[in-house]
Amino acid sequence: MTAFWAWIGWLQLLPNLGGQRVGLSALSFLRIDPSPRSVGLGGAAVALRNDPFSAYWNPGALSRLPYPAVGMSHTFWIAGLDYSYVAVSLPYKEVHRIGLQAQFLTSGPIERRTEYQSTGTGEYFTATYWAAGPVYAYEFSDRFSAGASFKLVREQLDFFQATTWLVDVGFLYQTDVRDFRFGVVVQNFGPNSRLRVRPSKADQAPQASLRGYPPPTLFAMGAALRVWQQGPHRIEGALQLNHPNDNTENLRLGLEYSYNGLLFLRLGQKLGLVEQYVPTAGLGLSRGVGRGRLTLAYAAEWLGRLGLQHRIGFVWQKEVSSSPRSSL
Repeated sequence: MTAFWAWIGWLQLLPNLGGQRVGLSALSFLRIDPSPRSVGLGGAAVALRNDPFSAYWNPGALSRLPYPAVGMSHTFWIAGLDYSYVAVSLPYKEVHRIGLQAQFLTSGPIERRTEYQSTGTGEYFTATYWAAGPVYAYEFSDRFSAGASFKLVREQLDFFQATTWLVDVGFLYQTDVRDFRFGVVVQNFGPNSRLRVRPSKADQAPQASLRGYPPPTLFAMGAALRVWQQGPHRIEGALQLNHPNDNTENLRLGLEYSYNGLLFLRLGQKLGLVEQYVPTAGLGLSRGVGRGRLTLAYAAEWLGRLGLQHRIGFVWQKEVSSSPRSSL
């Protein structure tokens, strides 16, 4: 199976456009997908709905949540890093949705090393990255909606720190034909980020001249539809085309099987990325809790030499009798 996906990759279904730009952006933690559902589907999330994690992937899709919802996730990232995300969505006057999202990446203590003390100096420092801000979505009609988010972004690495702002803009269009949806998003658009010496560390920091680098801006478009449904069984398919400013164009494909809105099995594939020939997989379980519904999810993603990465998360949403059950 692995050889099969590798063969597809070598066929270069997508040209290697942008390969020369790899690694030229800052704030790379913003590219970490916080949604277990999205990861399980290979990252094909622009056209998904009924999910507060849309605040990250497509703020325009947040308008398809007609009830209050909260989503949280934790990613056991590479090299012992921890990444957490939280999103809240609230309806306001039927056609408005307001929300809030926040994401955090922390390193824990890192021992300082120098060219003369390569085994460590006995001193420690930390690396901390976070982004947070409001999200707004508007439902123009029962078919078209759009939204935007604003993020204040901060990174702090030992003696240095940087602060900037970014915006996301997206829309979602849906039809009655097999529940087909189409979405477009521009993510992480804003000014360059430049590390500067922290004022409190000015007397300790080394003298350095650091240039600014652009954020990891992404233009993505995707679609999703109901592939098959019979009784309580349903299969939904999704695809997404990514055009990042710091990597090659790539395609994401995903399939989600659900049973009566209670059990979700997911499988995804990324095409056009190095060492991403192994499919992603995910699992979701949902049940009513009090006056709402709680959905738990897990996703696994193989990152080649970086190993297997795990994501866990949950969504709680107030139950509305006329609304479909959510997917996480």
